[in-house]
Amino acid sequence: MGIYDRDYGRSERTPWDRIENPRSMLIVLIVINVIVYVLQLLFMHSVQSTTADGLEVLNTGKQSYIDEIFAVRGVSLVRPWLWFQTLTYGFLHNTGNIFHLVFNMFLLFVFGRPIEQRLGGQEFLKTYLAAIIFGGIVAMISPWILSAFMPAASVHSMTLGASGGVVAMIVIFACFFPNQELLFMFVFPMKAWVLASLVVVMDLLGAAGLAGSATAFDVHLAGALFGFLYVKRRWDFQWIDLTRLADLPGQLQLRSRRAKLKIHDPERKIREEEREADRILAKIHQSGESSLTARERRTLERYSRRKRQSRET
Repeated sequence: MGIYDRDYGRSERTPWDRIENPRSMLIVLIVINVIVYVLQLLFMHSVQSTTADGLEVLNTGKQSYIDEIFAVRGVSLVRPWLWFQTLTYGFLHNTGNIFHLVFNMFLLFVFGRPIEQRLGGQEFLKTYLAAIIFGGIVAMISPWILSAFMPAASVHSMTLGASGGVVAMIVIFACFFPNQELLFMFVFPMKAWVLASLVVVMDLLGAAGLAGSATAFDVHLAGALFGFLYVKRRWDFQWIDLTRLADLPGQLQLRSRRAKLKIHDPERKIREEEREADRILAKIHQSGESSLTARERRTLERYSRRKRQSRET
């Protein structure tokens, strides 16, 4: 047995570590949003336009190349190769107002933490991303509906921000913990269901044109609807297995090594079995033992038997 096979010689997280101390998907999401915001700032450029007579070029402000690629627009609806924007827009924020990011991440942390503790990291992550995508689909469709009634509405305007997912978390929190008292504006005590209702009413007023701001109220309302349906219809996303995405870099690296140099590696099968056991143990933690397939059960039994034999020798 080599030194790296022993517990004290391993620096990576073992499958048992991941079960007892799973990584917080909430913190991962917040970190990704902050990193993306920094990238937005790094790739800023001046936006120019010409006057009506076409004789003068005007600088109309600054915009990020990241926004131009990853923010969702109404016109994306008729360009299927841009449908990835229904997810990526939710990780972008207004570079001219850092409080857009700060406020969204603060609310995501406050309401997302107890939801993650109740649902588990994987289910929380999948629910949040599904809410973002649902809001992104609405962001693509609503400009076309508005342009039919309001000629000034543009299908080319961008929508960005995590607010749709955040509002979904607020509504889900209120459904799970309706009588939990919160401090509205850090001053006024208010039950969670009252706060969620207030948020929805304010978004309805904004969508009706009474707020006078550029906020995407339609995306907020889409997030609220998604959150309500998620709880009331008892949706779950256990059928989506994201653990395979976590294994993807290792699988690509392994295939690259095989392509470069094909040698006899008697321990390859053992390493692959350990990676598969890691994935199965994580799946048990997130979805329960009943979610395992017959093949996964056999793999786990074979792995456990081999580990016992190695300890006995």
